[in-house]
Amino acid sequence: MDSTTRLLSIAVAGLLGAVLTAFVLSPAPPAAPGRDHDAARQMYALVDDARARHDLPPLQPADDIADVAADWSARMAADRALEHNPAHPEQICCWRAVAENVAWSDPPRTRLHRDPVQRVVEELHHALLDSPSHRENLLSDEVDEIGIGVHVDGDGAVWITQNFRASAR
Repeated sequence: MDSTTRLLSIAVAGLLGAVLTAFVLSPAPPAAPGRDHDAARQMYALVDDARARHDLPPLQPADDIADVAADWSARMAADRALEHNPAHPEQICCWRAVAENVAWSDPPRTRLHRDPVQRVVEELHHALLDSPSHRENLLSDEVDEIGIGVHVDGDGAVWITQNFRASAR
């Protein structure tokens, strides 16, 4: 192999290596923005698993509560502000008691994983369990229903609302 061919081979190999490195190390694109039903189902399963480990019955998913939670997650995403919904007791009907957990993950973290939303949902679930007041809501033996709303914003941030209800039925 002459020196020109060798130099060209090294340049092509270097360019190919740079392209492959950029492809492998580039962050995953954010998930599609909007309500994420799959992530909400995953969160339901994580909550039920945590309750089972503490000998508590599973919470029944309630569509009306999930709609309130989803609307609030979308609102937090639009406002880019993590805060509790002050109106959730009025927006949820037929209760003896209600409670709420909210959580958020910033967009750069969601882009670091191949399956970002599922990974972030699991991390946020563990963060809620590590917080005494959120853990109390998750593991309350007084509530029997739950609604979860997960919203992914255009930047890839994940916003979660969990509403709990002790039904009056």
